[in-house]
Amino acid sequence: MMSKEMEALILKRHKTEKVKKKNQIPYAIIILVIASIISVSLWRNNHSYVVFWITGISFGIVLRYSRFCFAAAFRDPFLVKNTKLMRALLLSLMISTTGFAIIQYGYLKNNSMDYAHIPGMIISVGFHTMIGAFIFGIGMSIAGGCAASVLMRIGEGHVLPWVTLLGFFIGTVLGAKDYSFWYEKIIKNAKIVYFPKYVNLGIVFIVQMIVLIILYKLMIWYQKKSIKR
Repeated sequence: MMSKEMEALILKRHKTEKVKKKNQIPYAIIILVIASIISVSLWRNNHSYVVFWITGISFGIVLRYSRFCFAAAFRDPFLVKNTKLMRALLLSLMISTTGFAIIQYGYLKNNSMDYAHIPGMIISVGFHTMIGAFIFGIGMSIAGGCAASVLMRIGEGHVLPWVTLLGFFIGTVLGAKDYSFWYEKIIKNAKIVYFPKYVNLGIVFIVQMIVLIILYKLMIWYQKKSIKR
């Protein structure tokens, strides 16, 4: 009797899994047409806008299929012992480190060390950085994802991330409103730490790449060790 009940349950589950999903192709065609119309409109106004538009869509597609999330990258190694997203983050840091090193080397080779003009955002670091990172980390954990994953889930049709997006808007407005106060009281007085000012840029690049590679190898080792347990 039990075996027959199990067979019936398995058959029922298979039938449920085989339920025909709603065809999404018409929606994809509509979105593609709208995106194309917007591209033409942007091209007429400013060619550079089209580049930004296409780049944004491309990033969205990559995020959608990679399921990349900064919150998950730091959370997954502890919760599910999976370091896939953390390794992806480390790889992206290796690529960006190489790109910025090349760009900044080209600038410093022919110009003085002026923080306002060096390519990339070079700003002060201090206690305010730690506080901001800590608060952001808490918010990211409560929201269940970073800004990228929240936008991705909204695009997929989820409702809850809209609440998080509203929080983004409120926080951005408040931050813009009060930034001058924090800048004058704290940020302006904090020290700017730019390693190439003290050490050759080539050495800084090599050291940072070695650190990132070591961390990448540690993530692989950590996941393999967790699987064996």
